[in-house]
Amino acid sequence: MKKLLLFPLLALLSGACGHKDGEVTIHLPENYDETRVVVSHVTIDNMFSAKRQEDLQIKYDTLEVKDGVAYLSIDKSGASRYEIESPIMTRMSAEFYAAPGETLEVSVKSFEPLDYTVKGSPLMEDMMAFKAVADPIQQEYINLITTVEDVSEGEAKAIMDRYDAAVKKFVKDNPKSHLVPFVIPDLSGDDFKALYDKMTSEAKESILMPYAIAYNRQVEEMVKERDAEAARHAKMSSGTVTAPAFTLPDLQGKKVSLSDFKGRWVVLDFWGSWCGWCIKGFPALKKAYADYGDKIVIIGIDCNESESEWRAGVKEHALPWLQLYNGNDRQLYTDYNIEGFPTKVIINPEGKIVDVTTGEDPAFFSRLSDFVGK
Repeated sequence: MKKLLLFPLLALLSGACGHKDGEVTIHLPENYDETRVVVSHVTIDNMFSAKRQEDLQIKYDTLEVKDGVAYLSIDKSGASRYEIESPIMTRMSAEFYAAPGETLEVSVKSFEPLDYTVKGSPLMEDMMAFKAVADPIQQEYINLITTVEDVSEGEAKAIMDRYDAAVKKFVKDNPKSHLVPFVIPDLSGDDFKALYDKMTSEAKESILMPYAIAYNRQVEEMVKERDAEAARHAKMSSGTVTAPAFTLPDLQGKKVSLSDFKGRWVVLDFWGSWCGWCIKGFPALKKAYADYGDKIVIIGIDCNESESEWRAGVKEHALPWLQLYNGNDRQLYTDYNIEGFPTKVIINPEGKIVDVTTGEDPAFFSRLSDFVGK
């Protein structure tokens, strides 16, 4: 599932062949009445070195079919991804991976629905065994998101968790398999990294190791960015950063500045009427507004929508605290390190930021109580 995000150019591939160091015997479906079959391939090295579609060096072989069988010579230049082209337009194709000198047997029972097996190498036999477990889970996920109009996050996650469990079980049961570098990029960053760092030397010898190496680079970049964001967040909430100044118009068009409230506790609520979680948090924020009275000033700052949408949102949700309009000016997002909506910022009477909360988190109100008291 997640491998769809690993390398966008993979979707462009077809896969095929070359000389005669090894051979693939291809058994086609009983109802296959064509006299030719096309097999395409691209080397794995080229897949991961290509920066653009034009850089992909896809090769095609048109093979003669006799008595439902075709023979393909494996490319000597390097391990490759192969794909047998279907005579009909289908969403999936019979694919396999082979290194120079290998001898494989591919049996395609049907192109639609796709049903095929590959024998001859431990890698492909492991891949077939894993697909038997994983494909039905993937198909269940596809069916859910394409046929159910309002899919809940929990429903989708439950299926993805089962898929992740299948990957982890395969790796646990087959730590030396050459398929390991291919399946672990389907996991989320932390789960992937845990298995990548413990990969056996045998698994690392796989022709599919470039899949794991490429995804590991992405994960390391994400971890660096996440750590940097955590450091920025910690600094913003440390009580040492002065809240960036701003001046914005209120509902009457009057210019209001943050400095107008110096000496008081201030809560900034960055929101938009397009933001479902912002709206879900309004009841709790209204309660806090009533409970704290003049102990705090709440300032709603509307973002990412038109002025008319902002005014309509304030009216629809009956927001009683001060409302300011920021529109699409992204400078304020940068100044306050806004990473998502809603974001709530607590500013102490000295004008220092003491808390930044991204998302609708009930713990925000506990922290507000700790700072301001009741």
